[in-house]
Amino acid sequence: MRQSSFIALPLLSAFAGAASIRPDMRVRNASQVLQPGEFIYANKGKMEIVNETRLRELMLADGISLEKPALDEEWLNFTPPNNTNSSSSAALSRRDGCDSSFITDKTETFADWDIQMSPVVLGASTGIDVTISNGWTVSNSVSVSAGVEYTVIKDVLGLSFGIDYTRTWTSSASQLYKVSVPDGSAGTWVTRPWTTRRYGRTFSGCPGSLVQTGTWTADSREEGSYDSTSWVSGVITACVKEVPNNEQLTRCVGEGTFA
Repeated sequence: MRQSSFIALPLLSAFAGAASIRPDMRVRNASQVLQPGEFIYANKGKMEIVNETRLRELMLADGISLEKPALDEEWLNFTPPNNTNSSSSAALSRRDGCDSSFITDKTETFADWDIQMSPVVLGASTGIDVTISNGWTVSNSVSVSAGVEYTVIKDVLGLSFGIDYTRTWTSSASQLYKVSVPDGSAGTWVTRPWTTRRYGRTFSGCPGSLVQTGTWTADSREEGSYDSTSWVSGVITACVKEVPNNEQLTRCVGEGTFA
């Protein structure tokens, strides 16, 4: 995992390698300036400014891992047996019968990697301000192996867990908080949403004669808000760091580059 300068995050182990916040990287509004080690914490309809100690306490109390676990990429690499009816969709939909079933093998709850909430801004001589903008999205998701019909397992999991796996949240512009990007650097607003990831399998047959037909994973976010905008629960902050030769801005927490 690549770690870099991450605003308001000098010490937290989940963001190891993050540099102390610089004065020109402070988030502020007309009455609030975030100090080093503070975070915008959006959780289940509440929004507050918390320090590192409080953030750690809240996450640990809610069972949220400080680091995103590695995705088991082999989990969906499943080949169903030849004698299994691959259209297990009909069977899965008959929940009261014994034709098909599913189990959840593992559940993980964690803070996800940086997800973008504004365009990337390149700094100029006196610094350029960047704020949260419209149109950036975060979604729930389901992935399946061969032998499992996506639409059906998505609906079955949704009914079982009470989660809308088609749910997408879209950001709205906010001028309440902004960050200044200095010359030679680039920056963007990001969220690190609380994410629950489930791994599971599907089966056909009745108890005592079950045959595995596939595997699935499902990621869900928690409802939250900021500035009266429906959003996901998690940390909102800014990723600002130097970009030599105008290279693309990479995530401060996680791998890959921003758009």
